[in-house]
Amino acid sequence: MATSHGLEKPKILLDWFTIRYRTLVTIIFAVLLLGGVGAYYAYVKFFYEGSPKADAREAINHAEETLSRADPVMELESANELKRTAQRLLAEARRQYDAANYQDARKAAVESNLNSEKAISMSRGESSREVQLYKVEGDVKVKRARELIWMQAEQGFALSVGDQIKTSSRSSAQIIYFNGTITTIRPGSLLEIKALYDDPATKIQQVRERLREGRIAASTQEGVEGSYHEVSTQNSVATSSNRSDFEVSFDKEGSTTKVEVHAGEATLSAGSAARKVKIGAYETASVNAKAVVTEITKIVPAPVPSMPPDQKIFLSKGGQTPSVELAWDEVQGASRYRLQISSQPLFASPEVDLPAVQTTTATLPNVQEGGYYWRVSAVMGDGRVSLFSTPRRFKVMSAQVAQHGDVAPPALRVDDFLVFASQVIIRGHTEPGALLTVEGHKVDVYDDGSFTTVVPLRRAGVNHVIFVAQDMAGNESRLDRTAHVDAY
Repeated sequence: MATSHGLEKPKILLDWFTIRYRTLVTIIFAVLLLGGVGAYYAYVKFFYEGSPKADAREAINHAEETLSRADPVMELESANELKRTAQRLLAEARRQYDAANYQDARKAAVESNLNSEKAISMSRGESSREVQLYKVEGDVKVKRARELIWMQAEQGFALSVGDQIKTSSRSSAQIIYFNGTITTIRPGSLLEIKALYDDPATKIQQVRERLREGRIAASTQEGVEGSYHEVSTQNSVATSSNRSDFEVSFDKEGSTTKVEVHAGEATLSAGSAARKVKIGAYETASVNAKAVVTEITKIVPAPVPSMPPDQKIFLSKGGQTPSVELAWDEVQGASRYRLQISSQPLFASPEVDLPAVQTTTATLPNVQEGGYYWRVSAVMGDGRVSLFSTPRRFKVMSAQVAQHGDVAPPALRVDDFLVFASQVIIRGHTEPGALLTVEGHKVDVYDDGSFTTVVPLRRAGVNHVIFVAQDMAGNESRLDRTAHVDAY
């Protein structure tokens, strides 16, 4: 009997779901939106942040906010004039921003902000208490009062009470105060501006700084009785009431403070003790972890450079780079010398650092074209180290720069001319390698032709500031700018 097996039919399972047209459109829109957000984030993260456009926008926003605070101030003609100037500069900043001239926009916004801050100070019965970052080398950060974010510092930043300035191990900065005092923040330091006081009636001006770690140098100016510059640390306070140059360093780990006076004098107090110690020129004292002031000792004076003359120009001819010989006077008792050479005036990151030069001369072979600063200190047989000498500068240039028959005067322009209490901060450009004087004083010209300087103003009212630039062929350019100063 034949047996037949029935074939089972294959099972086919079908499943589906329905997508509405509106849902599909929503999904596509969401994907496009997420893609757009991602692209925008990438643009902001990698292209916009830190760009000239972003810096200009931030400066404009800050200027707008400061101007809005200046609007409701009490009626005072001088303050109103400053507000009008701030409004004009802010409008210029917006115009330059729209034209994609971001550096010019940022500069106008910074100046607008300064004028608004002056107006606010005047409305409170105070004279303008300006503080600015005068020079910046390397990675320098600023944290505003009551803010948590550190921002990249730039030359010309306006500072105020509560702001903190931090330098990395290879960076440095200088602050200029309304009274002409300049504070240099050395590498690896953290400084806070604690208090500012400026009474227009009595002319008393006071600045208080807090050094949280590292080292600073202060160069103070003459003031009326009651004026002073103070630098405090965790366990001490150093104060100068007259013209002086002094350094304060604070070792955070060891809780020790050291004060060195290079010119003038400073007063040092420690802990809760009422006793104050006066430190004179070329003297130093320390405060230990127990807030006890150590005995005052003498500082070894710096060596005196003898050659080459300051601002000396060396020419490279026929493709041959020149050798440069540096020399300085001998320091009695020195066992060796430390020589530093840098392309920047604050020596935040020197290109050459020779700690054990055995003679009072050093020859630099095959020096490439550029501008260089150099300084030297003495190391004594007992281990003491002298101050560094005042930096000198030399330049190495191609002989082609001084071509025969050159009769064109060097370019000379002033980009920033900011009157700052009793002085003016100047930034500009001239021909690279030109000899530049402002009010008869030599001014360093960087390799790209830019220059920065501070010029004290001699009198109240109108001051004429004369610029003279001379190239290697003897051609000369002159500028005469005027600065108006209120009585001080």
